[in-house]
Amino acid sequence: MTPPNYSSSRNTLLLIIILFAVGCHLPDPVKQQKSEISQQAISSLTTALAEKYPAEDQERITKGIAQLARNWWPADGSEKDFTDFCKENLLAGEDISRNFQRICANMESLNGYSAKIGFSFTESERFTDATELKTDPFFRNSIPSMNPYKGKLAQYIQLNYPNYTLEEKRIEGKNWSNEKWAMVALGNYYPYRSDPDFKKAEEKESDAFSKYMAHYFLRMDHICLEDGTYPFPAGTLLHSHRGLRDNCKEEYTRNGGYERQKLTGKVLEHIVLGTVPKQFLSDTTTRWNPWTNTLILAGSSQSAKPDTTLEGPVRYAGFRSIFLNRSSEDLNYPPGSTVITRTFNSQNSEPAEVEKIIRELLSDPAITEAGKLIQKRLGRPLEPFDIWYSGFQEQSLYPADQLDSITMARYPDPISLQKDLPSILQKMGFPEKEAQHIGDMTIVRPVVSGGYTDAPSMRGEKALMTTMFSATGLDYKSYRVAMHELGHAVCMVYTADGADPFILADVPSGGITEGFAEFMAYKNIEGLGLKASSPIEKGHLLALASLWYLVDMGGQALTEIETWKWIYTHPNASATELQKAILTITADIWNQYFSKVFNGIRDQHILSIYNHYITGSLYLFNYFLGNVVSYQLFDACKTADMATLLRNACKEGNTLPEIWMEKAVGKPISIKPITQASEQAVKYFLGK
Repeated sequence: MTPPNYSSSRNTLLLIIILFAVGCHLPDPVKQQKSEISQQAISSLTTALAEKYPAEDQERITKGIAQLARNWWPADGSEKDFTDFCKENLLAGEDISRNFQRICANMESLNGYSAKIGFSFTESERFTDATELKTDPFFRNSIPSMNPYKGKLAQYIQLNYPNYTLEEKRIEGKNWSNEKWAMVALGNYYPYRSDPDFKKAEEKESDAFSKYMAHYFLRMDHICLEDGTYPFPAGTLLHSHRGLRDNCKEEYTRNGGYERQKLTGKVLEHIVLGTVPKQFLSDTTTRWNPWTNTLILAGSSQSAKPDTTLEGPVRYAGFRSIFLNRSSEDLNYPPGSTVITRTFNSQNSEPAEVEKIIRELLSDPAITEAGKLIQKRLGRPLEPFDIWYSGFQEQSLYPADQLDSITMARYPDPISLQKDLPSILQKMGFPEKEAQHIGDMTIVRPVVSGGYTDAPSMRGEKALMTTMFSATGLDYKSYRVAMHELGHAVCMVYTADGADPFILADVPSGGITEGFAEFMAYKNIEGLGLKASSPIEKGHLLALASLWYLVDMGGQALTEIETWKWIYTHPNASATELQKAILTITADIWNQYFSKVFNGIRDQHILSIYNHYITGSLYLFNYFLGNVVSYQLFDACKTADMATLLRNACKEGNTLPEIWMEKAVGKPISIKPITQASEQAVKYFLGK
């Protein structure tokens, strides 16, 4: 499988390796502007306005004035101008609701049409079925933008619809009306002001590294086993993250799969250690022996010698640049605010809470018992790559090559998949009318690697889902990715349809939308119309598949959290020091939670392979929580109509995860249903 534009991506790899090797740096970031509104002015104004308006407006007045004062810059006017603005524009009584309705309609139009223009102007950069023309960069650089502070729209919203903290939402939110929650969502638009001319640190390096990792493909057919044989079929090109992982899952159903899995494990080790030869990444004629870490120049003369230079800490220099880039934004926020706190709070969660549930899961004895069952099924001791064991998923009932042949024959291009979405959804259990609606409201486009989904930008617009298509069509790996993205699309379509006003058209956390995505991904075999297991066995397999996914993702997410905590305490660490720290973190987590399950194997680093991790997204905890949510959705669907349950849950909109889950399944997010069901499932299969 060869992705489009691979020749250009090879050049990109080599160029970016050089970029990191020379260690280019940007100037220090420009410091953020600060408010000059005095505390005395804030207190006097708050007291004066509080006396003028009813008691029910007091909290909002106090919060709004304080928030606007924090974001009022000298360019906005003097302290007197600030006071006059507040007196002239503060809303109260019925005006709050009446103006809010107009704001919602206008914001939907503003954001929706801006998104449409941005989508149109960036197609050739985002999708592999759009040709890049000379004209395109000029339009990308001319996408209209608006500074909401220039016309004081942002200041007006900050004053009248203030932002609420997660703690405040948890304390007060259960008593809020739908309209109040929508006003809170509006308040999230401009909580802290950022200078549009603010220069981030390491921005060029950060962007370059993200592109580097997006195009990090390995020619697996050019990599040999210890005996010098090449086990992968000609043309096998796998991405360093999703491709290697997903192919490893498929090898459980292929002849000779174990040898290819061992080779994959060896390659993964070289990637995280930084010992992949640079020349192998850029020269398509080379062959690589990862056991001896030597290169062979195929077809070259005897005197030709390969370049023995290794990739080195490029991976960690890249993460470092992303950290410096993202953490430079800390200047825009109150003291103590970090990328970590902002990221988790944006998902309506706290880092310590999430870390606690991950550690609880990884410590649960159900994992050890599941590991023993997997070992029995495989007939061999577990190896580190068996964190991706796929034998509990229903696709394991079919040879991977058979699944490839089915998906490539059915879906040679994106339009064929798009047209078949209603049929896929019906096979998964959606009513015909519902399936047709979701299919009609979803478009499919091809990307160079992985996949993602964009929500409808306003009512009547469609969701976008993406995945990889090769010249021979959609292979099973990418089909499975597509079904994950279809889950996002279902969530987004239902939310756009049901949330009112549209400003609430979102879910409270990435964990919930990832729950939808995995809910659909687990049903991928049904989507192909293939026969699944018996109902009893299906339930047991689902519990074990969910548990084992949490084993993998729990380790990956915990590694990510610990890495961000470490780098915040060592912000000046070099790339080499960061590499050493990450290798220590991964080894420690492996040794604490995984070694006992994997027959005492120690000091493994497979827990840092994900692209999302090394490109600094700090998002993997959402995949962990998503699988917990997914299982709870499945569990609730045993006694409820699936489409009705999912559709009604999405009407809740962007409130809090605990409120959303209570409406969807009647329970908070919990690992207990999975661990308890897994214990029963292990007994079932061991007793057969």
